Amino acid sequence: MDIDQIELLPIVIDGQVFKPNPDGLWNLNEIAKALGVTEPGQWRTSVRRALDQNANLHLAHGGANPGTWATEAGTIAYAMWVSTDFYLTVVHAFVAMRNDSIIRTRLALLAAAESDAKLAQAAPKAELVDRRLAGNGIPWGEACRMAGVTKPQLAKQYLVYSGRFVSIEHPSEYRKIIKPTPRGFAAGFFKACSLSYGNEDGFRVTASGLAWLQSKAQEINTAIADRARRKAAAKRK
Repeated sequence: MDIDQIELLPIVIDGQVFKPNPDGLWNLNEIAKALGVTEPGQWRTSVRRALDQNANLHLAHGGANPGTWATEAGTIAYAMWVSTDFYLTVVHAFVAMRNDSIIRTRLALLAAAESDAKLAQAAPKAELVDRRLAGNGIPWGEACRMAGVTKPQLAKQYLVYSGRFVSIEHPSEYRKIIKPTPRGFAAGFFKACSLSYGNEDGFRVTASGLAWLQSKAQEINTAIADRARRKAAAKRK
C-alpha cells in the first residue's frame, strides 16, 4: 500500500463520530443535524456551485441515505461557510483522521516491507502496539517516546499551561493528577483508566491521540527547552 493512499476513517467533530460512505463522501445533513449548525440546503454561493460542477457535492433525493453528500474538500468548504470556528474544528478532525490513517499504514508497511529475521522480531511488536492503540490505548510515557516528545512529565505541565490538560487533586493521595481536558476524551484522543495498579496517569493515549501528540511534539519540545534556558539564565544572574 502506498503511504500516500490514505484510508478513509471516521472523523470526530465535538465528540460526534461521522463515517464516510463507500465512495468516501460525508453526509452534510447528518453533520448539521447532529451538531446544530446551518443545513447545507441554505448554502447557495459561487463556491457551492463550483463544488457541484467539480463533483465534490452529490445530492441524494431518495433512497436509504438522502441528503447532501460531500468529499473532504466539499465538507471543509461547507464548514467554512457555516463559521470560522466550525471550519477550524472540521479541519482538525480531518487532520486527526489522516494522521491516524498514516499511523496504521506505517505499521502495515513495517510488517510487509521486510522478510528477514529482523522483521520476524519487529513485526510482532508493531502488531502489539497496533492492538493496544486500537484497544485501551498506551501509557503517556510510551506515547511520548513514540511521538518524539523528550520529557513526558514536563510535557504534561506545558499542556496544562496551554489549556489542553488540567491539574486536579488525587481522590485519595496527597498529590496532583495531570490529565487531558474533557474535550480531549470526547474527541477520542484519550481513554480514562483506573488509577489503581500503578496507573498514575489515569488515562491512556489512543491512535488518534498519538497522531495529535506527534503533531504537537515540536511545539512541546521547544517550549520545554525555552523554559530550561530561562531558568538557567535566571540562575546565572
